[in-house]
Amino acid sequence: MNSFDPAAYVRDIEAAAHTGGWTLRHLSPCASGTRPWLQRAARARDQAPSFYLSTGIHGDEISGPLALIEMLRLPDFFRDFNTVIFPILNPDGLARGIRENAAGIDLNRDYRNPQSAEIAGHIEALKTLGRFDAAMMLHEDFEGTGAYLYELNEASPITGREIIAAMERHVPIDLRPEIEDFPAHGGVILRREIVGKLGPIAERPQWPEAIYLSLHHSDISYTTETPKPFPLLQRVQAQIAAVEALLKAISLEAARKVSAGSL
Repeated sequence: MNSFDPAAYVRDIEAAAHTGGWTLRHLSPCASGTRPWLQRAARARDQAPSFYLSTGIHGDEISGPLALIEMLRLPDFFRDFNTVIFPILNPDGLARGIRENAAGIDLNRDYRNPQSAEIAGHIEALKTLGRFDAAMMLHEDFEGTGAYLYELNEASPITGREIIAAMERHVPIDLRPEIEDFPAHGGVILRREIVGKLGPIAERPQWPEAIYLSLHHSDISYTTETPKPFPLLQRVQAQIAAVEALLKAISLEAARKVSAGSL
């Protein structure tokens, strides 16, 4: 098992934030450390797309947090986007290497009727932020044989297949026809398949972060899953590639809308 030190990670996040000109705020702390979140306006602010990114909600999934710190250290990675990042939602779980928080709550099922202070605080912060052009959450599958993702979009400027293709440069793709009990298409689980299996997403008794965001903050939502049995460096690179692919797509879509508006 890969060890993860939340306090050291937060120090690295905050150093990268200060260097990169991010506004740094904090959610309520946990026993294992603070929970910073970051916000920065696009370099060219006129009609720049907005982007939401989160990691570290499951404490046994570390490729997302580690990928994020690498992205923050690249000064131009998010420069064209109004960006909000929540890098470490579950420090206690990360300190212990467990999925849940210290109280045994799976934080990624706690967004409908929050029982945890971690998610209650996250939702309060989200209520101040409005809507995003796209959102992405970085996860891992403990028993994964390849990368896959959930695509909760009604319509989008990019298909999950393009994100998966970017991830495939670093890890194999999970090509099973059914993943986590849902029909899958080349590693992509579509919103319509989830609705077909479980009914309207708003009616689910437990909401993961992706559903909360899809209902309240963004029409375009992706959750990546990298395969934990593969080397950590490959998983980190796959996560970075996924984010990069989505950023490119929403940038192109924003440019298309500007061009259409000028005609």
